[in-house]
Amino acid sequence: MMKEHIIKRCSLLREEMKKSGADAFVILTEEDTNWESLFYMSGFRGTSGALLLYRDDEAELILDGRYAAQGREQSPHRTAEQRGDLVGELREKLKKHGAARILCEAEKTYHKSWQKLSDGLGSWEDGGEIIRRLRRRKDAGEIAEIRKAADIGAKAFLEALESVRPGMTEKEFAALLNYRIAASGGESGFDMIVASGPRGALPHGRATDKEIGRGEAVTVDYGARWNGYFCDITRNFSIGEPDGEILERHALITEAHRAGAASLRAGASGAAAHGEAVKIFAAEGLEKYFTHSLGHGLGLEIHESPLLSPRRDDILREGDVVTIEPGLYIEGKGGMRLEDDYLISAEGAERLTKSLNQRFYIA
Repeated sequence: MMKEHIIKRCSLLREEMKKSGADAFVILTEEDTNWESLFYMSGFRGTSGALLLYRDDEAELILDGRYAAQGREQSPHRTAEQRGDLVGELREKLKKHGAARILCEAEKTYHKSWQKLSDGLGSWEDGGEIIRRLRRRKDAGEIAEIRKAADIGAKAFLEALESVRPGMTEKEFAALLNYRIAASGGESGFDMIVASGPRGALPHGRATDKEIGRGEAVTVDYGARWNGYFCDITRNFSIGEPDGEILERHALITEAHRAGAASLRAGASGAAAHGEAVKIFAAEGLEKYFTHSLGHGLGLEIHESPLLSPRRDDILREGDVVTIEPGLYIEGKGGMRLEDDYLISAEGAERLTKSLNQRFYIA
């Protein structure tokens, strides 16, 4: 991650701290919990550590002996090597600095740690909404990371299809795709979905030992990561020619996807975008088979704000990165969806996963 982006983010966070009257912001990672926020504000990626950011332009990254050298390499902040209990050291540093009003991410911090930190030390408040707001708008560095992840994901999928064979199980395909992601320098993003034949009716159908039959539709929902950032892609394929109904269903889902994507722009409603996709399905009397939201934000986490759903009226903002992923799921018959990632601007949206064609693939 480019260090100038981190410095800019810290400046934005300090501006928010001044507005709220906070003296310090604590970002704490324990047992890999909340590594994303620590990485975002420091450049350090590890399973334990803390960033102390003060309103008066001081910042200190506190890491134990496993990570001190890594922190000095990755972060623009001064790195202090942890000598004792991390929470205890944070308390001592805050006392020494004279911090009276302190922000921390309540829902990302262990309750026991919050209690220890705040016991008799200043006034502690939840600053999670500030971090979520900053992380929602993707800067140029983040967009570049997501583009790279998307290119890796596209390349890996096409390479995996070259090795598909009759009798391969869903788990074998998942392992093959994860290998191709790793071979291209990426990380597997999450527990991918591989659902073939009737199992396609399961929107979250994890890969099983089921063999992929010839001509069956196979839905693959997967992600690749690059430098911590996700892409989120869903594509569909068959081994050999599928029947015409499968291709017709894919064409309808593609139409719904494009209708939803065409409505994306800063200031637009996520619920309205969902509605545009539903209109396409409703025209064919199939809207009841679209059982989830049209999409969600993503970045360092696979699910971030905003949500494109009729249950929430989130308004899209410039710098959002969101998925569009309409699908149809018919129990006993199967299903599929089509998913891509989009960068929101004032004029519309750019498909970041454009290196992978939206067609139905035949292996």
